[in-house]
Amino acid sequence: MKYASTPLLLLMLATAAFASVDLVTLPTREGTQLTIYNSEDITMVREHRLLTVKPGINRIQFSWANTLIDPTSIDFRILDHVDQVDLLDTTFPSGRNDALQWNIRSGMAGKIPVEIRYFTSGITWKADYVGMANSDETEMGLTGYVRVYNNSGELYDNAQVRLVVGTINLVEKIADLARRPAPTGEILQKFRKGKKQALYAEMDMLVADEGAALFECAADDDLDDRRKQVKKQGLSEYFIFTIAGREDIKHQEPKRLVSMDVADVPLTAIYKLTDRDGGQRFTKYYRFKNKKLLDKRGKEQDLPDMENLGVSPLPDGMVRLFSEYANRDLAYVGGTSTKYVPIGDRVEVSVGADTDITMIRRVKDQGISNVIARQYKRRLDDEWVLYYDLLDYDETFVYEEEIVSGKPMDVEAEIERRFNANVILWGSEGKPKDWNSNEAGAYVDLHEVESRIEKVDQNHVKYFLDMKPGRKWTVTYKVTYKRRKVGPELNTAKHRESLR
Repeated sequence: MKYASTPLLLLMLATAAFASVDLVTLPTREGTQLTIYNSEDITMVREHRLLTVKPGINRIQFSWANTLIDPTSIDFRILDHVDQVDLLDTTFPSGRNDALQWNIRSGMAGKIPVEIRYFTSGITWKADYVGMANSDETEMGLTGYVRVYNNSGELYDNAQVRLVVGTINLVEKIADLARRPAPTGEILQKFRKGKKQALYAEMDMLVADEGAALFECAADDDLDDRRKQVKKQGLSEYFIFTIAGREDIKHQEPKRLVSMDVADVPLTAIYKLTDRDGGQRFTKYYRFKNKKLLDKRGKEQDLPDMENLGVSPLPDGMVRLFSEYANRDLAYVGGTSTKYVPIGDRVEVSVGADTDITMIRRVKDQGISNVIARQYKRRLDDEWVLYYDLLDYDETFVYEEEIVSGKPMDVEAEIERRFNANVILWGSEGKPKDWNSNEAGAYVDLHEVESRIEKVDQNHVKYFLDMKPGRKWTVTYKVTYKRRKVGPELNTAKHRESLR
């Protein structure tokens, strides 16, 4: 279906002043390339056509009525026979703000390849991922999708699609530029041949700007019985996905494209308990990494880019995971919205609460020491009563945590605890230099725990357990809160008068 709003190359009949002006037949697009920047409402469009020209002046009109094309960005390029065909100038029909005219002088008759470039708005994209875990939760198949939304007013048939991850800074919005009156004066001069090429040289640089990753859906004309492939090419810190095949990107009809199809992704089930959600039960997570797949010898597999991870960052999107039972039934186990995932980084999806691993936490001991107080007397009913300013003290807790796994296989557990002060951690890396400091804080002693231990942030510490089926782990640790300046100093006078 052809939309009435589609930009048309309309052919103008020769006027009496130009007896040599001839008709140029408008062909269908040979191909279209869309470069979609999601951080801004902007898409760079390249249209390739084969124009049939005759000797003399050929006039071509381009219209963008009812679309969101930026008229100041429209550019026309002759790609071949440049020694015989020349773009004379660009003019704008009087009284119209939705069309321009290119005047071409040709010394030949035949077909010439041309490219039309411009910016438009109204085209966006969104990524999502679907994972299928096997029954023993050790591997999964992962399929990545990109959904393109076209609300630009234009149908782009036979299109390549490049999806840009990153941030660009626009002085003006393309949607606003699209509604401006016809260019005149200085803006008109931008369409002159020399300056126009400089303008588009800058536009081409935007494609690889801002540390972005590029997702390129490229074309292949011989795809009838061949599987689509993705070619990911690293350009310095940039990455390009090339998906074979051309697609029609229709107005207001979302198009879903496959960006990856990876089998046998290593999967790990992690069981976490944290004070952030109450610290009462374990939650199960599936975890996988954005890294290249390895064979049984630990060597990187020679796989097509579309069938591998770790070739490029993953754009932010929704991850949904399913699990396969022994009878091959499927169940939805969880999903999460993930941010941009760099190469080597990991993705975690919550599967929900798990009751097969239990914990009992006890306070084994508690005490207060190193109390510093200031004594003074206060008058009460004609008598002096003894009072104290409590200034500093240390409060020590000894915790015992008993963890039992009812799983039939080995599992990895992570336990995260919150302490209500700035943490000074004595863990597996040795006693910290400021362990004997008199400064306020939570001095957490976990160095006797046979486990990997890490400080997560200012208030959280995490330890890790590799748990065997049916085994009980008992973890004992101590935390000393050094309380400083805990109350106001009421006894500020150096001398008290005796009661008379």
